[in-house]
Amino acid sequence: MTNEDNGRHGRWHKSRWSRGARIRFAMFAVVMVPLLLTAFAAVTMWLWNWLMPAIFNLPVITIWQAAGLVILSRILFRGGHFRGAGRRHWKRMRIRERMQDGPSEGEAV
Repeated sequence: MTNEDNGRHGRWHKSRWSRGARIRFAMFAVVMVPLLLTAFAAVTMWLWNWLMPAIFNLPVITIWQAAGLVILSRILFRGGHFRGAGRRHWKRMRIRERMQDGPSEGEAV
């Protein structure tokens, strides 16, 4: 199925969801995003406090500082893009379409 067939990338785009499904998704996101951030911050804090003071003689950090490190590392290592999955999906769709079309002129077979 190409992008022209369904009008969007992917078969289950959010614009086709019912109102109830969108509300459930929003409620799920409101609960899960802070929960996941807290979990990542807790793991980061535990690892930092276990390793860094002993190895590099750095201070112990709090959960808030660990959350800041998680967000900062996300910005630095991902380039600040929070919607990476959509770009990867678009690239996969483009590669899939090119594979279906076959090799173009000048490409080795």
